[in-house]
Amino acid sequence: MHGWRAFDLLDLAVKCPSSYPIPLTAMPRKPLLIFLLTLFLTVLQVQWAAPADGYDAETLSILSPEVLGAYPGVLLLFLLAVFARRAMSVPRQAAICTGLLAAYWLLANYVTFDARVASWSTFSPLEIWMHVLPASVISIAVCGVAWFGLGCVILRQWRAKK
Repeated sequence: MHGWRAFDLLDLAVKCPSSYPIPLTAMPRKPLLIFLLTLFLTVLQVQWAAPADGYDAETLSILSPEVLGAYPGVLLLFLLAVFARRAMSVPRQAAICTGLLAAYWLLANYVTFDARVASWSTFSPLEIWMHVLPASVISIAVCGVAWFGLGCVILRQWRAKK
């Protein structure tokens, strides 16, 4: 190889130019941790509450748990940026985010059940809710408590470093 393609990308990443305003190691990890926590818990919650019938794990669709987890992750990052400007307390931030996440998880469970099971049968919306609510209560509670606790730890840790 010759020219500009001959350099090693790993070598470039390690020897970051000194004119770069923020060293890569000093960049905040909070947004990444919040996003990954939201993604992991959403996938866990949707899989936990999902019906066993009618799921094809080989297809990646808009209703797959991995895709469903990306939406609230991005939303919560924007919401936490707004909260940071308002100097809101950490438990209050985590409680609001957990509440929004719980509502999102319940709606995701409804849509998932509707697409995987109810579309093959004649379920009314009330019957869908009668199946979704009992299946969702435990998973939403456990994942919500986990998000609240870990979210508080991540937000406090970041605030202490600031």
